[in-house]
Amino acid sequence: MKSSREAALAAIYEIEYNGAYSNIILKNVLSETKLDSRDRAFVSALVYGVTAKKRVLDYMITELSSIKLKKISKYILIILRMGLYQLKFMDKIPDSAAVNESVRLARRYSHSASAGYVNGILRNAAKTSFALPEDLAVRESFADENAKRLIMDYGERAEHIMAALNNEPKMTIRVNTLKTTVNQLKKQLEAVECPYCPEGLYVKKLDTSSSAEYDNGLFTVQDAAPMVACKVLAPKKGDTVIDLCAAPGGKTTYLAELMGNNGNIYAFDIHSHRVALVRKNAKRLGIDIINAQEGDATVYNKEYKEVADKVLADVPCSGIGIARRKPELKYKTEVEELAGIQLAILTNGAKYLKKGGELVYSTCTLYRDENEKVIEKFLENNDGFELVSFAEYLPEGFSEDKAGIMTVLPDKTDCDGFFVAKLRRCV
Repeated sequence: MKSSREAALAAIYEIEYNGAYSNIILKNVLSETKLDSRDRAFVSALVYGVTAKKRVLDYMITELSSIKLKKISKYILIILRMGLYQLKFMDKIPDSAAVNESVRLARRYSHSASAGYVNGILRNAAKTSFALPEDLAVRESFADENAKRLIMDYGERAEHIMAALNNEPKMTIRVNTLKTTVNQLKKQLEAVECPYCPEGLYVKKLDTSSSAEYDNGLFTVQDAAPMVACKVLAPKKGDTVIDLCAAPGGKTTYLAELMGNNGNIYAFDIHSHRVALVRKNAKRLGIDIINAQEGDATVYNKEYKEVADKVLADVPCSGIGIARRKPELKYKTEVEELAGIQLAILTNGAKYLKKGGELVYSTCTLYRDENEKVIEKFLENNDGFELVSFAEYLPEGFSEDKAGIMTVLPDKTDCDGFFVAKLRRCV
């Protein structure tokens, strides 16, 4: 059976070298162990922490090591990062444990010379006080390109945004008002009300795999920012709604709840296994107005021409706004190719609207190339659409940047970074 540190090592290796998403690989790795709740929490903290602080940790290694980073073997580099993170960022771990357990891992995954190298670096690190690096990208552990994008888009505020994206997020759930009330579930789970959405609650770390309330469909795990995006779309009972990129169904099911489970929602995803997730979530929540099916949102489907009162285009994006939850996204730099996909989805979605119908375009990124610039290009290429203000639907603490457009910044609210734009078809 893997120890807690071996489990963390396995997960970090998959994230770093095989492109795994932290939340998915961590769940998979932990499912293969028999660790107790305390050790599982330690593994999670180590995996997310090492991933989030990777560049700072590498800066420390560079300061202490005569061997260049690119010359250090993959497992030994991860073991060094893990040891350093325990020494410098985990107060409850004794230095001796951080060093000795790292050395044991090095012996198991390499050879005695590497173990001696790890021992020397970490013992030296334990006695060293590191000054913060001047380079903002290194200090906050972002890819250089991503730091430059944020600075270009937000100027001096970028530093605060990047720092906020390194904070540990609260666990937010959305109460299913079709089955219970906010006050009732608040008492059951000893939760605290979320100020940004009336159906939102903050809860202590909650394992949905062992929660009867979750199994019974009383809530969904969802940050407040996407909840607000659904509020902005403002579907009514009896509406026909299209959700273009629906899986796993968090926003789709909230739209259904806002509609009182009365109307029609067509929910699409390109992958069949993800369509199954939408159906599974709808069933758990007691929702029967969602028709989930396979569909490529970049390909126009004439069957749905002008049928929708409302369309949600929550498009694939770089995801930098959710880096608190998936820190590996701080190092992914694909943006330009995404903007073309996003524009294609938005253009198709607009064709599904009735005259007078409304569309919400949303992303969980903060880059203007994927947000405002996509909206600008759409309006340049499509007559008969206008941005429409949604200020009336916004909770306290949220405001439009200008009529019809809002960027939720994580340094201003205790939410993920998010972008929302609302369009209306006029002719």
